[in-house]
Amino acid sequence: MHRIGRSIALLFSLLLAAMPAFAQGINLRWTECVADGGMRNATFACNTNSGQRVLVSSFVLPGPVTGSSGVSGVIDIIAADVTLPDWWNFRVCRSGSILAGLSTIAPVLCADAYGICDSHVGISAILPGVPAVNGERLEFSRTFCNFGPPPIIYPNLASGVEYIGIPLTINFTRTLGSPSCGGCPTPVCVTLTQMQVAATTPAGGVTLTNPDIPPDGNVATWQGGGPGPGGICAAATATRRAIWGSVKALYR
Repeated sequence: MHRIGRSIALLFSLLLAAMPAFAQGINLRWTECVADGGMRNATFACNTNSGQRVLVSSFVLPGPVTGSSGVSGVIDIIAADVTLPDWWNFRVCRSGSILAGLSTIAPVLCADAYGICDSHVGISAILPGVPAVNGERLEFSRTFCNFGPPPIIYPNLASGVEYIGIPLTINFTRTLGSPSCGGCPTPVCVTLTQMQVAATTPAGGVTLTNPDIPPDGNVATWQGGGPGPGGICAAATATRRAIWGSVKALYR
């Protein structure tokens, strides 16, 4: 009995050590932010050139940021294929099919600190082949837009609040017909790898890389999964494997 009790206590300590703290980090969902019911997975029958899906990034700060001037982020797309499908190549085959904009969402429970100005939101880089030949990296940013007269008063951000980052709209052009871009049905993992919250004060900004919802709340999927076993995104499985290996070792 004592050995079983010690084993259970050790199991809980392993689980707690492997899980990052809640209520701080980054999120990625389809359609809306997490608090407003955003979806983890998006599906599409690939049978029309009309319509769109919206990726919504959001973040929760570990501490307050005074005078935030904007936010930027990086998303890595990894397809369950040996190369990047043309449908996901937003630089060549489907150039113009991904846009950064705010009019596609209407946050209710999530806060929007930077103002509704589409002209202050943009994609700064589209990099097919990065970080792998079956991937693509997107870099994007959003700056505070001021509606009032000078001086500009930048927003103060609080900890523990889910803030909207940058919505990215992916449309369905060139899915069918000629010219078209193949690979729409291919399962894909979309990972928000980091968000940088800028501040007007020296050393006042913060870079977030951990998921707000462990272990993989910063990952969204397309068509049900990605390149990992069973459709699970490979980056999200390492922690789980380590925990399971430790648990099995207790009973050997």
